[in-house]
Amino acid sequence: MAGLDTKIASLRLEEQEATAKSAASSFGLTFVNLVGYPIVKEVLETISQEEATTYNVVAYLKSGDTLHVATHLPPTDTLRRFLILLARKIGLTIRLKYCSTLSFTYVLNVYMKYHDEKKVQATQESVKRGDEFIVTIKSIADITDQINKVSTSRLIDLLFAGGVLIDASDIHIEPTQEGARVRYRVDGILQDIGVLNLKQYHAVADRIKFLAKLKLDVAGAPQDGRFEMAIAGHTIDVRTSSLPASYGEDLVMRILIQDAHFLALEELNINPASLALIKDAIDQPHGMVINTGPTGSGKTTTLYAILSALNKPEVKVITIEDPVEYRLPGINQIQVNTDAGLTFAATLRSTLRQDPDIIMVGEIRDKETAQIALQAALTGHLVLSTLHANSAPAAIPRLLEMGIEPYLLAGSINLIIAQRLVRKVCSVCKGADKACKQCGGSGFKGRIPVMETLKPTELFNELIGRKATIDEFERKARELGMQSMLEDGLTKVAAGLTTKEEVERVSKDIEADSVAEEKGSA
Repeated sequence: MAGLDTKIASLRLEEQEATAKSAASSFGLTFVNLVGYPIVKEVLETISQEEATTYNVVAYLKSGDTLHVATHLPPTDTLRRFLILLARKIGLTIRLKYCSTLSFTYVLNVYMKYHDEKKVQATQESVKRGDEFIVTIKSIADITDQINKVSTSRLIDLLFAGGVLIDASDIHIEPTQEGARVRYRVDGILQDIGVLNLKQYHAVADRIKFLAKLKLDVAGAPQDGRFEMAIAGHTIDVRTSSLPASYGEDLVMRILIQDAHFLALEELNINPASLALIKDAIDQPHGMVINTGPTGSGKTTTLYAILSALNKPEVKVITIEDPVEYRLPGINQIQVNTDAGLTFAATLRSTLRQDPDIIMVGEIRDKETAQIALQAALTGHLVLSTLHANSAPAAIPRLLEMGIEPYLLAGSINLIIAQRLVRKVCSVCKGADKACKQCGGSGFKGRIPVMETLKPTELFNELIGRKATIDEFERKARELGMQSMLEDGLTKVAAGLTTKEEVERVSKDIEADSVAEEKGSA
């Protein structure tokens, strides 16, 4: 009986191959049987496994300057566009053939055979390449000098190794009519790195989209993705965004070093008065600490420093983030997924059933999240979060505008922090050496916060009860001796940590935000 079953199965397979061969003719394609075909790994991986399943095409043979690929479905315009982009990327002519579903499945199984070997090898090679560039790069000028000298395949390694070396937070690749401009964001300021020609730009853009699992055949719509790479012994998480522009796709890669050392609170250059208030606020068994400021103002760094101080064996810490930027050992970190219904509010509600001592909510964006967080703070949990508000006193009317009842605010907030980042004067040249290797001649290296902290005492309850204006909360805070961000900045100027121009730069941002806030509450 078993022999009969085998024979029947064999006949069915032969029938499938015959059907596929007939279909190939109707599509005007040559038929190929790939079952048992000896596919070389380098040829197979010309098309990634994800691309193979997305576009239903596999590579099986390279002959001269021709790459032979096969599909098991009727060819579509999407497939043809993908193959055109692939041909441009690899510099080969592509010949499309037709195979059976059985053949296609066989090739997919070959991917699995090579998967683990590829992962180990890629990591080792990436570390080696990164180390090589780290040795040769001493300044931005060195990166600029090498951009047009290295091969296209090495260009991405150069850009990321350079970014890690000079502590860039983001890499920008901006297409122009002639090619693309490359810029790094260093200490919050964009700096020109070099110019790519059109060939380099297209090759780099395709490679980055491939790594980030973006659709190669989509160039007219925004896409987001991520990938990891190893550079100079570091694991780098790269958050990638593509946006259609006049001359091509504008690419921005955020660099997140996963094994980065997080500074302790005492190492952040926080003024002594604010540091004492922060330590007292997080030493309480319950209550809420809110950090306010725009994107890029250092809120995450401050909150992670607080979490590091609180992370002890005797407490359970859960964070709800969008996205999870850095992995913190010993802390349960949850990634928000709005599409799956995993919003801040829904996740926070579920988190409270996990018996946490400390909760960090990445951002309070709506009334529901704010209500749950404040109720948690009133019922025995220490809650940390961020809020979009211009200043520390402005956070309270912002929550009232969301529809939060005054009774939830009175007594639930331990501390409100507001901060901006200013560039720190280079400790080596003090801004006096244009040839300084430490700062690349910019005069600055690193950033420090200018901060204000407000402890809402019972003296604020009357203002909260009648939902006072932002100006009234600001005046009350000053009456109670709160040092403003501007005052903190000028103190740091006097100490030689930053410059007056830097403080004035962030002061303009504060003033602009204040005007917008006043209009919004009018």
